[in-house]
Amino acid sequence: MLVHTIEDLNDTLVRYDYTANLSRGNWAWEFARRNSSLRAAAYSAQPILETRSACCDIQLLRIREQDHQAENWGLLFFPNPDQSALTTHVFWSDKTYPRKVAVHVREREPGEIDEIFEKSTRLCKIIHLVDAFEHEHILVKGKKCSIQVRCSGKSLLSLEPVKMEFSISGFSTLQDHVNTLNRAQKVYGDDDTSPPVWSRKGLGYRNALVALDAQEAGLSYRETAMIFYGEKRVSEEWAGPSSAMKSEMARLLAKGQRLRDGGYCSLLEENL
Repeated sequence: MLVHTIEDLNDTLVRYDYTANLSRGNWAWEFARRNSSLRAAAYSAQPILETRSACCDIQLLRIREQDHQAENWGLLFFPNPDQSALTTHVFWSDKTYPRKVAVHVREREPGEIDEIFEKSTRLCKIIHLVDAFEHEHILVKGKKCSIQVRCSGKSLLSLEPVKMEFSISGFSTLQDHVNTLNRAQKVYGDDDTSPPVWSRKGLGYRNALVALDAQEAGLSYRETAMIFYGEKRVSEEWAGPSSAMKSEMARLLAKGQRLRDGGYCSLLEENL
């Protein structure tokens, strides 16, 4: 997708800088949207969403009917497969993504402040979704990642003032809950222009994504290696007796293919 021709190699990695702070759900979408069968299904899907706007620039979505085809891919509906999770709206099903951040919504007392709502609307774009079963979900979209939130309790669309509180249901241990909340805080990250910094896992996913796109663009292992190491080093390595770099490119491609072809669901259980 982001690798087109051999002339692009020198600046290819920069095009993947947007992946540096992606959440688990974001990474899963990056690989899933490269699956040709998912793309074909998404392009042929009938519109099932009703949309409108609310206060604080919140976008309201409602699914008119259950999308069984999207659910086969782990989604509540098909987002635009040509867009990353930073630009389109990706909602994973609870079955596919059971350990997402959750909030319980209750009636707000007079004078109470809803800290979650205030901070999220100030720093992020909010997408509210009502699914086919009347369950409510929120997508909190920051500058560098987005976080999907499951809602329980009162409806956020209630006429009465409400307050959101983090819920610990659905987690096997308190530490799992704490880890999930800590990861969710990334969505509030500032819009700085400093060089991207990847976690070790995140860098591995980026490299697998690059290898996958390179193969789709028709590049050889050698040309793919040039994206990471430059022409001079690759020429020296290819002329030598070691096959380490060739093997690395093969491993990256195999990883990317595995994640694209269904393995993306496993990313929804990982810590990044």
